[in-house]
Amino acid sequence: MDAGSGGRVDIGQTSATGGGWSPYTDRRMANANKNARDERKAAHLRTIFGRYTEQFRATGNQDALSVAREVHIAIDDVLERDRKKSANSGDIMCRKGCDRCCHGPVEIWPQEAALLVEIARKAGMELDKARLERQSQYTMDTWRQQPAADRACGFLGDDGACKVYEFRPNACRKLFVVTDPALCDADKHPPESVGRWFSWEAEILESAALEVFSAALMPRSLLAELNSREHEDIQ
Repeated sequence: MDAGSGGRVDIGQTSATGGGWSPYTDRRMANANKNARDERKAAHLRTIFGRYTEQFRATGNQDALSVAREVHIAIDDVLERDRKKSANSGDIMCRKGCDRCCHGPVEIWPQEAALLVEIARKAGMELDKARLERQSQYTMDTWRQQPAADRACGFLGDDGACKVYEFRPNACRKLFVVTDPALCDADKHPPESVGRWFSWEAEILESAALEVFSAALMPRSLLAELNSREHEDIQ
């Protein structure tokens, strides 16, 4: 029965074009709008990823140290820009000496390994190959199964500060937390208790770098670079 006959109107079946309101139509339009927004966002992110992969592939003829430095500068610029625009970037709690994140697995690319080994050599810093070899037996999933003393990054100082901070990998550069750093202790707190601040573009930039340059956990990458250099020295 229609509205003009004095009967009850079934608003669930009334079309918007007829002047009524339909919960079904409203939900469908809301879902369609959300899907459209999500697709536009996904397309935008794909475009950014494509731009970075193309940019990184073009570095094929450059030396490893130059590539690492240029990509580090690029991600630092993105992070600085996004932190200035972010309302909650002021909540970042990371400070010198809060080193719990330095006890977990970190993926790097070969050019970053080359830069780290070069900086270590220039600084007279001897890398513990025995520990790197032990660490290399573990994966991202099994990292915490090794003895606690072996989990720490080889560049972590006794004061809880990074010895190569200026040259640290992208994985470290883009990691920020907005919760108490004590929660970063994975032995005492679950990962979901840690709140992160992150930049979408920085995450995409690093994903593109890992895609183009290849990825491995830091111990394996450092060992490969050290062994390569030792072989060159012998020749």
